[in-house]
Amino acid sequence: MIKVTDIAYARFRSPDLDEMEAFLECFGLFRSARTDTALYMRATDEDHHVHVTELGDPAFIGPAFYAASEADLEAFSQVDGVSAVEDIDEPGCGKRVRITDPDGFEVEVVHGIERLERLPTNNSFKTNSGDDVRREGDLVRLDKGPARCKRVGHIVLNVTDFKASDAFYGSHFGFVHSDECVNEEGETIFAFNRIDGGKRFVDHHTLLTVPMEEAGLGHLAYEVEDVNAVHIGHEYLKSKGYHHSWGIGRHILGSQIFDYWFDPLGFRVEHWTDGDILNEDIPMGKTPAATALDVQWGTGPETRLAKIP
Repeated sequence: MIKVTDIAYARFRSPDLDEMEAFLECFGLFRSARTDTALYMRATDEDHHVHVTELGDPAFIGPAFYAASEADLEAFSQVDGVSAVEDIDEPGCGKRVRITDPDGFEVEVVHGIERLERLPTNNSFKTNSGDDVRREGDLVRLDKGPARCKRVGHIVLNVTDFKASDAFYGSHFGFVHSDECVNEEGETIFAFNRIDGGKRFVDHHTLLTVPMEEAGLGHLAYEVEDVNAVHIGHEYLKSKGYHHSWGIGRHILGSQIFDYWFDPLGFRVEHWTDGDILNEDIPMGKTPAATALDVQWGTGPETRLAKIP
């Protein structure tokens, strides 16, 4: 086992790279590189790319996670089913290994991909919250346009065998449960997984595996600056005629303020902000699965599994 340090990107296929790029720009990503056969989109943080679309029939291929070192890649390559370490022949370069998960998704573990300078953010204002006054004399005046995504934060996979997938991602990549969701018999039927940062505080979840009859992508989630960005992004995507999925609301587990949209292939992507961060000192939670995806406020979960219109 190795302990991955974060999600890096997800990989898709589309027959129309122009259509995908136009949507992702409206969603708040930026072109990092493009070839005749693939599109690489970045966010404002330093990662070279956080979304890859290859030319081809519509498909979600799988996620990629960062390894802590090239030595971890070499060690992981000795595990049954894992490829040899290979040079990444794509923009950003670096090295990777690959393995197929129980549902056939191709999982990449990468290291050494080029880092870029941060891009400027906009609409960033300190907040005045009750007695916690941090903005004095600075007027909030928001620019219209796309929300600017900071980074990719987590991925949700629909899996056909939760126990097999949970064991796979925990034993290979070091994921640990932040919250377990249980049925009426007390059996864990899905779980929110964070990277194992020890004492270091990390996102409440980087991976969620949810049991479904058919395997697929649940959604891919990108952090934005604050609640203003969530709403600004919502209005901009709406004005461009894209299809909304779920939100705006606030989750219970993870606490994120969220807004979900469909990309041109019908896959869900999420804007989120203000999520919980945990470390090993925070005890794991247990929640009834029937209410785990409810909201603290906003649009309820009844639309979360709807298909693109």
